[in-house]
Amino acid sequence: MKAWEAFFSACQRRPQTIGAAGWQLNRHVLALEEELGLDYASDVRGREPFFPSMQAVKSNCIQIPTTLPTLDEIIGTDSIDSSDCWKFILKKSQDSLPHGHVFTLHAELEGMKLISVMTSLLQHWQSAGVEFYTLKQLHDSLDKSTLPRHSIEWGEVDGRSGLLAVQGFGTHSG
Repeated sequence: MKAWEAFFSACQRRPQTIGAAGWQLNRHVLALEEELGLDYASDVRGREPFFPSMQAVKSNCIQIPTTLPTLDEIIGTDSIDSSDCWKFILKKSQDSLPHGHVFTLHAELEGMKLISVMTSLLQHWQSAGVEFYTLKQLHDSLDKSTLPRHSIEWGEVDGRSGLLAVQGFGTHSG
């Protein structure tokens, strides 16, 4: 609540979204997102936007999951180094998803240490004709009446240690 109050104080409007750091959350976070009336969140790794449930808590705060790996997750895997890791992300982003891809970047990595890599990735996306959207634009384009409800589960993601919040595979109503 302190973060919500600080945002409101600084911006004179309520926040519309949030993202769980390191894709770590619990059912209390889902309940709070619902209580605060957030429009959407990006707390999980997954495939498509959905209405979340977790441990008997259902929320109408739409989850817009990260769909692509982060650069730090792929550097050092399969002989990928920091000079060409953007190629892996570019190739993965060509896999078609109904609502496109969501790429999460870290200011301290892609914005500083890996800025040249990020620049290459952005230039290649532009050359390929990729259109860029904010999460808000994606949220606003969704037909909310057709979004599925999925559970949020704990799972592993290649290249990242520990368990993360991931979109469950089962669709269920309500």
